[in-house]
Amino acid sequence: MPEEKVSAWYPGHVQKAKRQLKENLKKIDIVVIVLDARAPVATTSFEIKLFKDKAKIFLLNKSDLSDEQLNQLWVKEISKEFPTLLVNKATQRKEIMSTIKKATTRENPHIAVVGVPNVGKSTIINKILGRHKAKTGAEPGITRGVQWVNIDGVTVLDSPGILYSEIFSKEIAAKLLLIGSLPVENVPEDIYEVAFDIYKRVSNLDNDLYTTLEEFGKKRGLLKKGGIVDLVRARFLFFKDLSEGKIGRFTYDTDFTKFWEVLKNG
Repeated sequence: MPEEKVSAWYPGHVQKAKRQLKENLKKIDIVVIVLDARAPVATTSFEIKLFKDKAKIFLLNKSDLSDEQLNQLWVKEISKEFPTLLVNKATQRKEIMSTIKKATTRENPHIAVVGVPNVGKSTIINKILGRHKAKTGAEPGITRGVQWVNIDGVTVLDSPGILYSEIFSKEIAAKLLLIGSLPVENVPEDIYEVAFDIYKRVSNLDNDLYTTLEEFGKKRGLLKKGGIVDLVRARFLFFKDLSEGKIGRFTYDTDFTKFWEVLKNG
């Protein structure tokens, strides 16, 4: 039996932007696919089939929040087929531009920067443009609309993240939660358990979710009357801190085969 699909947050402006993106497909020469280095498989699990005939480069963003050794392994693997670059806040524009130029010999290439919500797509666009142009923030889906911007011989299409209205696996939904690409408050209850089990596996933690939230809540002073831990607030802040790298550097995807399967079938 196929795995049960998971209903997910999917705002109307993303659907509108996806339609606009399809309308601009013929103009696009290169697709810059921004992945979260902590979950390269999960963040490839969107409608990548839209770009099957386009030149592609992969940027593994937030690499300062992921496992350093696995960063190198992922770059080595994806580079077998596509230009690939590890990216974080310190990455310079010239590094990204150099990677883009490896994918085409065209002058003034038209570039689409795509990725799931909160993967850092607008930050990448700002680096390409060399100035703040796209609105950025920690809230998934903050980018709005689609626009072409031309600078220094490169024409960039800004687009909101593209995410399935129904994510096809609880594991993928859980990983998107762990990296902040799904808002904590909109996630089904069972996904928290799946996400915590994934985190527990990569962090070698022994505690269960309840015990972890109890300890986290006490440490953060998240208490209700009588000194009882507010587990709802504790859960919200725990997963938020985890997604922002405040608890440690973790990589949740380690299966290269799954990456190529998603890329082929997505």
